[in-house]
Amino acid sequence: MRPIKRIAVLGATGRLGAPVAAELAKTFQVRAIVRSPDKARTMLPPDVEIVQGDLRDILSLRAALDGMDALYINLATETADLHLSFYEEREGIRNLMTATRGLDIQYIAKIGALGAYPPALKNTKNNMVPNIIRMEGHKIIAASGIPHTFFAPTHFMELLPNMIDKHALQWIGNTSVKIYWISVVDYARQVVKAFQNPEKMPEHCPIQGPEALSVKQAMEQFILNYDPTLKIRVAPLWVVRVIGFFNARMKFLGHLFAYFGNHEDPFYAARTWQELGKPTTTIEMFAQDLRQRPAAI
Repeated sequence: MRPIKRIAVLGATGRLGAPVAAELAKTFQVRAIVRSPDKARTMLPPDVEIVQGDLRDILSLRAALDGMDALYINLATETADLHLSFYEEREGIRNLMTATRGLDIQYIAKIGALGAYPPALKNTKNNMVPNIIRMEGHKIIAASGIPHTFFAPTHFMELLPNMIDKHALQWIGNTSVKIYWISVVDYARQVVKAFQNPEKMPEHCPIQGPEALSVKQAMEQFILNYDPTLKIRVAPLWVVRVIGFFNARMKFLGHLFAYFGNHEDPFYAARTWQELGKPTTTIEMFAQDLRQRPAAI
């Protein structure tokens, strides 16, 4: 495999995709394939090339991928419905792989989730729809024959400030499960290293942070170091599920947090740390850094 110089990024304007695209651009030539170029220009560094493309339009994807060495995919499935006709992480991936045919894509990396990591499946009670769909998408990528890596991250620390509303840090359901929380900054650095040495990368790569904290402990540490005046508010899962009968967004949140509350993190990331470096950001460090830039919330 020749050295990778040019990387196309799908999902570069997402909450996790944008920081990874920016970090990749420090080392590689990055082309963001986006539906809204105007939005992307407000979010991405000026040295990121921006082209328009849509996962429903194979011709636009093929044009956008032309001349690229590698592909990073940052997509999400946010539904509890298993019967939709189009999911970005399955039908969109199928279109994307069709678009790569005949091009010289050397390597593909995609963000997934720890719940789609094969060794974790034996500990999975009832997997959630997003993981079921993304695993089907992973099979489509594997069938392409292009060398690839599926990153399997645990909870991102960035979820915590996203859960702040009405001066309270909110959660749904069980807060006792322990998680190896990871920061997107540490994850982005690991992604860069993977693209620098793709031949050494396994097919599945678990992503976990440096310390295991329960949701309750993580919330307490975050509040202490970010804003001690914040309250903690935990909604009963059953209430969210009842509301979900009438509201699709709440139905998805109930589905998501029911899964979260049933799955703790065993430690899987020893090889990842060896190959890509041990993450260093703790919840305390993350919160203190965020406190210095409150406009980020």
